[in-house]
Amino acid sequence: IIAIATPSAVAAATAADGDIPVVYCAVTDSTVMANYENITGSSDIPNFEKQLEVVTAFMGQSDLKIGVLYSTEESSSPFQVEQLKKAAEAYDGMQIFDSVVSDITTIDTKTNELINRGVDCFSNLTDNNVVENLSVLLHVTDEAGIPVFGSEVEQVVNGCLATQGIDYVEVGRAAGLMAAKILNGESDPADMAVLEISEVTPAYNSEVAARLGLTLPADYADATDVTKSAE
Repeated sequence: IIAIATPSAVAAATAADGDIPVVYCAVTDSTVMANYENITGSSDIPNFEKQLEVVTAFMGQSDLKIGVLYSTEESSSPFQVEQLKKAAEAYDGMQIFDSVVSDITTIDTKTNELINRGVDCFSNLTDNNVVENLSVLLHVTDEAGIPVFGSEVEQVVNGCLATQGIDYVEVGRAAGLMAAKILNGESDPADMAVLEISEVTPAYNSEVAARLGLTLPADYADATDVTKSAE
């Protein structure tokens, strides 16, 4: 069984009960799956160190107040906030202002609250609740002239400023190759370590950058412009 994202992976592992191999794909916090048998997969945990590099480069400073929205309904989201805060400790003066959202209404409210607290920018996680309502977040931040950095390329295509995030094609490919090895009898899930995709893809949206009055940093001259007009 191949299961995409944590809820599906938990459901598949529970139903399989160790009798059928399960390969999960895009489970952010792989420790959630540690107590199940006959299971392995690929993780989509963002590389927050690399992400903050691109944030500080575009913002031109490191003593930033960064806003983060997340949902406690997703088990991996508090874990991601924790990892982001750890990465931020490497920068003097950087602060992470996190706020919990539950639906489309609270995204609007919480975004405004963080703006009123003086955040310089927002950094997205892979939180499905927020990503599915990204347009709500961007509507508020665009009016305030505040950048939002995505955790993966598709978020930048849809209006975030930039990312140095993972490539979900590679996350899926890794899970597929693991499944193939299991089916061919080459490997046993119990002996296969969870794969975290280490390679990141620098990307930016030139239309968003122009609208916000920001320029492409020299260190990211080779970043892919994913604005739809560049296709």
